[in-house]
Amino acid sequence: MKQALIIGGASKNGQVILDTLLNNDFEIVNFGSSTYTHPRVTNVKIAWDQLDIEFVQKNFSIFNNTFDFVFFNQNGSSLSLADYCTDHDDILEVWRRIKDWNRSHWTSCQLPFLILHTMRKNLNADSKVGWMLSKYIDHTNPHSVDFSDYSSFKYFNYLSMKSFGLANQFQTFGIYPEFSDADAPIKLQRIITDIVSNDVIKDNYQF
Repeated sequence: MKQALIIGGASKNGQVILDTLLNNDFEIVNFGSSTYTHPRVTNVKIAWDQLDIEFVQKNFSIFNNTFDFVFFNQNGSSLSLADYCTDHDDILEVWRRIKDWNRSHWTSCQLPFLILHTMRKNLNADSKVGWMLSKYIDHTNPHSVDFSDYSSFKYFNYLSMKSFGLANQFQTFGIYPEFSDADAPIKLQRIITDIVSNDVIKDNYQF
């Protein structure tokens, strides 16, 4: 049976991915703050704010199987446009923002980098590794500044996707979603089905 590893799979949108993989005869390991109940899903429940390098080494170096599908569906954001306003007297709040910002950067950008290096022996030329991206990585998008750290993290995810694909044999891809679309679950399901059903895939998918 085919094997999948999902980071952040039991979220509302992540459940569509898990449903689709199960319908395509996958066994799944799901790391996230929420669990998904199914005989073929192994859940590792985590608290994002407590996730560290030691946890990754302990939990991602123990796999014996090769993963056919890996997907990073976690998100992190700590800044809004209001945080850039300097008309205030609360420097302690700024310090808290910096701390949260560092944590979001770790979860969004560095965590996938470390996971893939830690489980490098569990990937081969047939493995497909993907990230949930965002249209906010386009600097011409007027909403990119609303959550600037999120936008920058997603652009780094795009660069990671491209770089891992260029430097390794496994294939990489990114999905640019539009979750406000009423048909978003159906479109996401079709994309995941297309990816797992084809030997050669594109590096970007949009809906």
